[in-house]
Amino acid sequence: MDQILGQTRAVDILQASLQTGRLHHAYIFHGPKGVGKFTTARAFATVLLCHAPARDLAGRVSACGDCASCRVMVPLAPMELSGTKKRKKPKNDDEAEDEEQGPVQDNFDREQHPDYHVIRKELAAMSSITELRKRKQMNIPVDLLRELMIGGKTGDGTYHDGLAFKSPRLNHNKVFIIDEAELLDNTGQNALLKTLEEPSPGTFIILVTSSEDRLLSTIRSRCQRVSFTALPERIVSDWIAKKGLGLTDHHAQWLARFAAGSLGRVELALQYDLYAWAKAVLPAVIQMREDRYATLLGPQIGELINGFAERWVEEHPSASKDAANKQAGGLMWTMITQYARQKIAEIAAKCDATDPIGAEAALEPWLGVIEAVGDAERNLASNVNMGLVCDALVAQLHRALAPVAR
Repeated sequence: MDQILGQTRAVDILQASLQTGRLHHAYIFHGPKGVGKFTTARAFATVLLCHAPARDLAGRVSACGDCASCRVMVPLAPMELSGTKKRKKPKNDDEAEDEEQGPVQDNFDREQHPDYHVIRKELAAMSSITELRKRKQMNIPVDLLRELMIGGKTGDGTYHDGLAFKSPRLNHNKVFIIDEAELLDNTGQNALLKTLEEPSPGTFIILVTSSEDRLLSTIRSRCQRVSFTALPERIVSDWIAKKGLGLTDHHAQWLARFAAGSLGRVELALQYDLYAWAKAVLPAVIQMREDRYATLLGPQIGELINGFAERWVEEHPSASKDAANKQAGGLMWTMITQYARQKIAEIAAKCDATDPIGAEAALEPWLGVIEAVGDAERNLASNVNMGLVCDALVAQLHRALAPVAR
């Protein structure tokens, strides 16, 4: 766990529990996306599952790296970091029919470590339950939770043993990590309560979430909360530099700012070339300060968002296009908002403290940009057509920034 970047407080809390032996049976790791919550959960699980944890001179506990558990945990890391392997598209109708006969077993080997279980929405595509395999991945269905963890009868009438209540296969502990736990609906969360209230000995549950407020109070009250924060820009910049990506200085600086303390967002920006978005969209926004209306900017933003969503669905065959659109829209809104905040900071630094009216007038256009993006975000969340959302956004941006509007 000492290799976790920038989360000293969270790691210290977990280390204190390991050193004193006062371990809670259930944890909530909460904080922004992409800041190391899941990576920390896996590192913590590795120590909990280790048969012979080691202590250094400072008393800090780590996995031994050589026991039966550690030898199995190490190979899992690359698969987990990239999620499930992409399912191959069927070449013909017969192959497609075969795919419907049952779950795909070779895409995500959940049995490499028999006492380490990660539950995430993508596993619905590999469920033994036909209905779950056909469903678009919008949440973590309660039937998936029953199948992989808590047991009970699922919608297809099948009864599943609760893995959470079975004895550890390696005769030590068991760990269950529920990734994006906020995607459990109220039914799923209520079904989880009994397991949280009466866990079997040696069973540890970690809920990883970037939206803790979506967890029921009854869930939160039964878990120890561990807070994660956005990483400092310096750490993100150093991490980018160490990757040796060959980026220009401007690209690297933009990437570090856009990340907003999230290494996960850096990876996403690199994979989907979101820097190209910045080069396409932000100059047009800047030109609005000269009252130059970008007629094609709305459709252009819509095309960028749609292109991201189509590629996402292609690479995640069971993903929802609607959810991918909203994810892409969120990234676009973030990019524009961050630029507006950067301009606000630059203007505020030059404002005369004795002239609050002049300062307000100078800041007003960029505050209007943030307001416009907020409206676009709310419209998209309300399922307004993407094209209409983008056109309305551009019109509102122009009203905020154009000199004649003021």
